[in-house]
Amino acid sequence: MSADENVRPDPSAERRLEALLERHAARRSVEATQQILLRGGSVLSMDGDVDDFAVGDVLIVGDRVAEVGALISAPEAVVIDARDHIVMPGFCDPHIHCWEGSLGRIIPENIPQTTEDAIGGAPVSGRSYMYAAHRAFAPACRPEDIYAGTLNTLLAALNGGITTVVDNMHNARSPEHSDAGVEALLASGVRGVHAIGRPRAGSWAGTFPADARRLRDRYFGGDDDLCSMRLFAAGFDDLTDLLPVRKELDVWFSFDSGIEKQDLPRLYADGSFDGREAINHANFLSHEQRQIVIDNGAQVNVCPRIESQFRYGRVPYSEWVEQGLRPGLSNDNPMTYAIDMFAEMRALYLVQRVDQHRSGSASATLREILQSATQQGANNCGVGDVAGSLTPGKKADVILVDASAPHLFPRNNVLASVVQGAGVESVTTVLVNGRVVKWDGRLIGADLDEARRRVQESHDYLINAVNWPHAAVDFDD
Repeated sequence: MSADENVRPDPSAERRLEALLERHAARRSVEATQQILLRGGSVLSMDGDVDDFAVGDVLIVGDRVAEVGALISAPEAVVIDARDHIVMPGFCDPHIHCWEGSLGRIIPENIPQTTEDAIGGAPVSGRSYMYAAHRAFAPACRPEDIYAGTLNTLLAALNGGITTVVDNMHNARSPEHSDAGVEALLASGVRGVHAIGRPRAGSWAGTFPADARRLRDRYFGGDDDLCSMRLFAAGFDDLTDLLPVRKELDVWFSFDSGIEKQDLPRLYADGSFDGREAINHANFLSHEQRQIVIDNGAQVNVCPRIESQFRYGRVPYSEWVEQGLRPGLSNDNPMTYAIDMFAEMRALYLVQRVDQHRSGSASATLREILQSATQQGANNCGVGDVAGSLTPGKKADVILVDASAPHLFPRNNVLASVVQGAGVESVTTVLVNGRVVKWDGRLIGADLDEARRRVQESHDYLINAVNWPHAAVDFDD
């Protein structure tokens, strides 16, 4: 990537670009007068009111998208050559348990949860998620493990073009653990939401949900709108203590599995739920329960890889769409898969086509799947008005996908190139809030060596702490 001297014959273009990258790598404030022109890419806006362009430009002023068009004049802008690239909004993931980042892919087969494999019972397999994550590793986590794992997960997300993440932090064992998760979120550079939740098993300080008040006052009481917070609960949790705190703090709720066990009509009727709910998975809601959720404006996200493998092979995407709500997409847990929105999109497309062949149900189009990974994800994250599309006035969360690699040329269908062809390695440039955080294929403004050291140290500590039966580097199924 470089300044495009053919388009902008300015002898100082390269120096201006280098100065911009230096400022962004140093995490200096983005100036309101800053102008960046992404020139000559295939622009995929993901906004029905904004055109797509086979060859187009995107102008960023300050931290916002200012204009999307075929040929934009911006004499004062720093020009980034986007030729041979797809310019599109960053992905938005409403559901990752980021603290697990020190344990990436440690339970690859991730067997289904069963009645014989309850959190408190004897595990069918040590590699079961409910056992490994919640009974074994979570209680062993120190605050420094939370920080290392969370930062590692979020850097992986940014590297793959995910610019917004809701961190479903269900291991808030103490205020120090919560602080570590939030501080990693703030250090990462992502547009983020910290969703504080209680641990599933093991001893803990019992400070949830009350500690959410302290977190709000300490970290989220200012004017910085890049990061925010919400509450997290599993659907089978007792909401008695959570709901007053939610009302007091006036925040979103994220719910994991089990929401079908709640009295949804009552919760919406008495105002406990107000439409600012994001439901993860939502596999087992009835038709009537889904309609209640939709009618009250809540959001839903599905996890195609995890649900295909872990949750009885059912991704309930089409059921929600048929009733009027398109879900977002999420990666869920790093202990099973690398964080990769391209993989989630492809998995969903394949699952949808299998359903179509077997039952005749309508299959999602490539654009609809990409919509789930961008705008619908942003809606789940509670930031749909500022992220999820290249809409003038929205925040400049933008990614460039390199379409010049052998597996992505010749250039033809842009949607297929993203959903069916590209991968994490294809993302060359990432901007969050108008700041370049990835350039020429590498994250900038992040100490990757230090992050790698921290996460390796955390990984080694945790597998020793729980007497993990597999080698640190193993070849077992």
